[in-house]
Amino acid sequence: MAFISYIRPIRGRGRPLIPLALVLCIYTFVKFNFSRVDNGRLANFSGEDRISGSGASPGAGQNAEPQAARKEELVFFLILCEGKPKADQGGKKASDISRQIRQSAVMLKSAAALTSTFLRFLVIADSKSLYQQLVDTTSNWPREYQQRLSFEYHDVWYPPSREKMRNMFRVCATERLFLPDMFPDLDAAIYIDTDLVFLRPPEDLWAEFREFNDRQVAAMAPCLYHYGSNRNKIPFYGSSGLNAGIMHMNLTRMKSFPGGGWTPAVMKVFDDFRQKIKLADQDMLNILFHKHPEKLYELGCEWNYRMWQCSQGTNMCPQAATKGVSILHGNALAFVSGAERKLQAVFDAWERHHLGDSLHDLLTSLQKDLSEVSEKRLQSRCAKISNIDAILTMEFEKHVK
Repeated sequence: MAFISYIRPIRGRGRPLIPLALVLCIYTFVKFNFSRVDNGRLANFSGEDRISGSGASPGAGQNAEPQAARKEELVFFLILCEGKPKADQGGKKASDISRQIRQSAVMLKSAAALTSTFLRFLVIADSKSLYQQLVDTTSNWPREYQQRLSFEYHDVWYPPSREKMRNMFRVCATERLFLPDMFPDLDAAIYIDTDLVFLRPPEDLWAEFREFNDRQVAAMAPCLYHYGSNRNKIPFYGSSGLNAGIMHMNLTRMKSFPGGGWTPAVMKVFDDFRQKIKLADQDMLNILFHKHPEKLYELGCEWNYRMWQCSQGTNMCPQAATKGVSILHGNALAFVSGAERKLQAVFDAWERHHLGDSLHDLLTSLQKDLSEVSEKRLQSRCAKISNIDAILTMEFEKHVK
């Protein structure tokens, strides 16, 4: 009660005007309210507190955490939809929500383990319960890692006349095309698929924004597969097309995209090519940047390394051979189907990893698992590439060391 010892009662007619009980109440109030400020910054990490927006219109949702409580933040879009897939949307397994949540959990874990800044995830989902499943995957993390992330809920939204686009390819796959409309006050963010594993800090991916010239509005990595084949029937960007699993979006610049703005330009592509589009949003983005290549900044292929880049007998990403993989992308169920055990080994090692444990031990475990794929001749076309283990671990090893 040192605080009280410095307060001398003001007396009137021999009796204190400020009773001791009142001083105790003031002291308790001040101590309780002002000593909890730092702890209050962590409160929004759990439960319903982070469900901050539920409107079904563009711009729904506010920040889940006060700006003053944050470090510099990196903003990412995640889209989660359960829905009911049609037969031509990859069937049950491709749209299985438990698989999406499982993969998201590993992606978030790898991002949290490697980052030294604050990651803000804007989650567009078709139900709050689905959003909560995602948030709950982080509930048992050490507090140190919980503090590195925040989540915000936003409803799926399509323009009234474009609701049918919701079920193209995968449920909600085309939602990302409307993000500039949904977040009119956001300057920039990176859209990421759920089936990614970071092998390099997320802030290095964000730093690619600084490489944009004054005309570029987006960034994606080359596809290096599919678009040059006979199966493709649409125009595409560059020599091998683009893969849309990771997309930097300068939302401010998109508003002035040629053709009346981003959304009108995208909708014109859809209307003109709807009978030929097979891969939904990815096809539309390829057509759009085929017409306006000056608007795209091309990411290095090491930022979006996929099964198709190592399963054709050669490594199709030269940068990965010299730098290593920065982000591994498990599209086509590569992390869970058992068809490509080299890539699945990376996912499995991260899934087993407990945040707070040594990353050096994780690297050692991963290297052992990759060796076992070759020694036991487990199913893997990528294993035919002699240096595939180094390709998959080189960048992560640099970070660990």
